[in-house]
Amino acid sequence: MKTDKPSRRTEQTEAPTDDLLRLMVESVKDYAIIMLDPNGHVASWNPTAQRLKGYRAEEIIGQHFSRFYPPEEVQRGKPEHELRVAAAEGRFEDEGWRVRKDGSRFLANVIVTALRDQAGNLRGYGKITRDITERKRAEEVIAKQAKEILEMSTPVVQMWDGVLVVPLIGTLDTERAQRLTEHLLQRIVDTRSPIALLDITGVPAIDTKSAQHLIETIASVRLLGGEVVLTGIRPVIAQTLVHLGIDLKTVNTRPSLAAGLRFALDRLSLEVTAKNSQK
Repeated sequence: MKTDKPSRRTEQTEAPTDDLLRLMVESVKDYAIIMLDPNGHVASWNPTAQRLKGYRAEEIIGQHFSRFYPPEEVQRGKPEHELRVAAAEGRFEDEGWRVRKDGSRFLANVIVTALRDQAGNLRGYGKITRDITERKRAEEVIAKQAKEILEMSTPVVQMWDGVLVVPLIGTLDTERAQRLTEHLLQRIVDTRSPIALLDITGVPAIDTKSAQHLIETIASVRLLGGEVVLTGIRPVIAQTLVHLGIDLKTVNTRPSLAAGLRFALDRLSLEVTAKNSQK
């Protein structure tokens, strides 16, 4: 009778879960991963935490994590507040300034997670910190450039002493209209100009919202004692305004910028004369 030989098993040694977790935490390069006890004292410290905050593990383990916060935040009780929220809601997330060992500050994204056992008892907190200083600086640069481009798209030009010209080109959305109003009002104050020519020759179409933005800008200028002349109203724009029921009876309008400029000079009692050519 033939009997089968028992098959040989290849045994694989599996690393304990705790060792795998430790290996993962130590391998993370972009995040400082810190374990806190229930009272907020540092219980573990990964290499990225040392690189980011400047403390060696033996210097910081056992210390309260409030050491990473600016003095004014410690006085306000922010570290304790974060733990209370995390304990009550499961997690807390924040962006704010943190302090390195050498006293320098960095902008951080912080997530604090409450760690509980199967019985629901609080065992401590997991705290993940990422330095977002460079990202925020890049966002600020982009926002500044966007603001400059927006201002370039709504220039306010002093055409004559006492006369400002705003040549609008493209769509007048809410953000652009707000920037236009702020810029125009400031220029009126700075130059003490009583008249502003708002030229819409380069605006392809007018809808109810953009027309309302124009009305609000005109009203704001009037509150400063100035006067707006709306120029560049083409026949199709005029028909659209009538169809939308936009009342411009109290607004001075002219078909072209040149006509608006002549109106402004007349209003200021100014006359432009040609200089006699010398023979």
